[in-house]
Amino acid sequence: MKTTIRIGPHDAALVIRANGALESWLPHIHVDPPPNAVAASALMCAYFDDRIMSMITDAMASAGYEYPGPPIESVTEPCDRSQAQ
Repeated sequence: MKTTIRIGPHDAALVIRANGALESWLPHIHVDPPPNAVAASALMCAYFDDRIMSMITDAMASAGYEYPGPPIESVTEPCDRSQAQ
């Protein structure tokens, strides 16, 4: 399967593949990076740091964050959102 994601010059993107490989695209802005770039950079660092990842997941759990439903079966087929809470 191949998916194309269009990325603009000020976009930030993280792709975490099923095998755990991380791919990232961060804009090269040296002064006042936009919030999306800061967030992507922080999450990229957290992915490789068990302590930071634990802090984030603990904060998510204490805030009551829950995944909205079961994992999707396919990224190419439409999903049935009527089952999501």
